[in-house]
Amino acid sequence: MQPTARQVNGVLGSSAWLSVSLPPGAQVKATEWSFTAGPSSAIVVAEFNAGKLERPDPGDRFRQRLEVPNATVLGIRALQRDDSGKYSARVKLHPAVVEDYDFHLAVYEPVPAPRAHCQLLGSTPEWCNVTLHCQAPSQASVNVTWGMGSPPRPLRFEPHQLSADGRSLRLALPPSVWNATYTCSISNPADRKSASFDLHATCLREDRDSSSSKPGYVVLTIILLALSIGGAVWCWRFNKKKSAQATATPPVPAEPSSLDPQYAEILRRSPPEGNDQALRHLDGTVDRRLQKEALITTVYDQIRPTPANAAEVT
Repeated sequence: MQPTARQVNGVLGSSAWLSVSLPPGAQVKATEWSFTAGPSSAIVVAEFNAGKLERPDPGDRFRQRLEVPNATVLGIRALQRDDSGKYSARVKLHPAVVEDYDFHLAVYEPVPAPRAHCQLLGSTPEWCNVTLHCQAPSQASVNVTWGMGSPPRPLRFEPHQLSADGRSLRLALPPSVWNATYTCSISNPADRKSASFDLHATCLREDRDSSSSKPGYVVLTIILLALSIGGAVWCWRFNKKKSAQATATPPVPAEPSSLDPQYAEILRRSPPEGNDQALRHLDGTVDRRLQKEALITTVYDQIRPTPANAAEVT
């Protein structure tokens, strides 16, 4: 009867151990380990006999990476991708019993650490709405699972909505579960990495910020309103005072400039009777100065002498 192969998963670069389960009280005389990759023939890679390890071909692909601590265990260090395949153990027991054991080893890439991000959608004293993101490289063939508590357990009754790819989880949480730890895990058959979210700190901080910011907005609004009203009143009073001063002060007439020409009108008068006698002295001589002044009758006569009087002036 062909033995059932036991599945063993290993991570690239780490170690894998294949262990044979013997019946109680069985005594091993020798163990032979062989490896088969795909449709190729099996090759013997190690023999354990009389407490010693023998390598039929030390130059095979495993070289120094094999370890056989006892007759029932085979170790493979620094796993490579081509180490995947079928391993068989033929165990010889006392007195003359042979048992075969098969193992199927699969080597996987290590799982990268998830990039966890919590997106807060809103928080009130009654509810906290968040979306948890658990990102992994798109090319990695991994599974994403969500849990609650430590160790993680399946999600309980809280309302939640999972995205199609399973990498985003939307939650609406009452305060009673804000202290709970939510965990996302990405895994393949050989490896697992996890990340946790502290929702209590996130929801509580947002709730405090929202509560404290509301009175601040009210106070700021009141201050701005008071400043606007005060400014309007001040402008009204200033304009009113300025208008009153302009009405009470009479206009001051403009003084004439000293540069403007000044004119005076002099009326021509007839000389009084006896003027000719006033121009003559008692001795019969004529006062030329007085005669000249008497001939001046207008301002224009002072500026420009007429031709008729020019001879008398000179």
